[in-house]
Amino acid sequence: MSSDQDDGDKTEQPTDRRRTQAREQGQIARSVDLTAAIVLLSVSGGLYFLGPECGAVLLRMLRSTLSNDPWVTVELADIVQKIWALAILVGGAFLPLMGLIALGSLAANLMQVGLLWWPAAIEPKFERLNPVQGFQRIASLSSLVKLAGSIAKILLVAGVAYLYLTAHQAEFLSLSQQPVSAILLTAGRCIIELGFYLSMTLVALAIMDYGYQYWQHERDLRMTKQEIREEFKETEGNPQVRSRRREAHRKLAEARQLGKVKTADFVLTNPTHVAVAIKYDPQTMPAPIVVAKGLGDIAAQIRKLAAEHGIPIIERKALARQLYRDVKVGRPIPVDLYGVMAELLGYVYRLTGRKAPRLSE
Repeated sequence: MSSDQDDGDKTEQPTDRRRTQAREQGQIARSVDLTAAIVLLSVSGGLYFLGPECGAVLLRMLRSTLSNDPWVTVELADIVQKIWALAILVGGAFLPLMGLIALGSLAANLMQVGLLWWPAAIEPKFERLNPVQGFQRIASLSSLVKLAGSIAKILLVAGVAYLYLTAHQAEFLSLSQQPVSAILLTAGRCIIELGFYLSMTLVALAIMDYGYQYWQHERDLRMTKQEIREEFKETEGNPQVRSRRREAHRKLAEARQLGKVKTADFVLTNPTHVAVAIKYDPQTMPAPIVVAKGLGDIAAQIRKLAAEHGIPIIERKALARQLYRDVKVGRPIPVDLYGVMAELLGYVYRLTGRKAPRLSE
């Protein structure tokens, strides 16, 4: 296979930028069946825990409604009051159930998508009103595959329901000899049990569907080698832009260094080509550190700042070159230079009237 063919094939894993762009455009792996399954499971669980209370409220409302006289003269205010009383009664009983269902739906979407703000989802798309394009979408291979999958899911769910009803057929037939209360209790229990069986079946199907959706999503996000090269050019820029960026970073680092010169105890010079600023605080530092260093113009700026702030400038050519070459800014001096550094600190402290600290070997 030629290199051109390699470049045309989407064989590369998607980059983080590609994933981010796809997510911002709403291109995510998501299974609608998983949301429906968790909602049904929430309904079944809610009915199991809250169903008796909801049933009792409905029974109480029914009795209250049917216990009135056949002919009652009421005013508009009485009707409004009764409606509000029924709304509070029913709402108080069913509000926890509705909240549980809403929480299940929210949890299902958060597990798959997370927090995603996509305004384009609610924007009208008039091209979907085109009957030709609509027929093409319906008659496409992917639509036919989805239709076959939906039919298979319906048959499977119907099969589970048929097996459950067949297993409880004798119990259902015996309900004709039971009182109404027993019939209602048995019907409620069977509905909840069937809901659990159906929801667990849908959860199993939804997990497989989500796995397929995730695989399809990852395959769609794959990139060609050319796309990766183009993205690298967009993010990194051309060599001239990168060079200017590095130059800007270098100048920023130099400015930070120069800002620390005024805190130094003394400056070592070459005397004109190299300058190294040294600082030592025995309370916080185990050894003197290099707070700034530079060549040429930077060295001249270091000497200028040192002179402006009254910082001693000492000419030690070999030592200045060694420190500039071997020690990075912010790092301590080597142990083998402790002796000469102690001498320099003693000299500087005598000039400034301070007590020279002692460097531990």
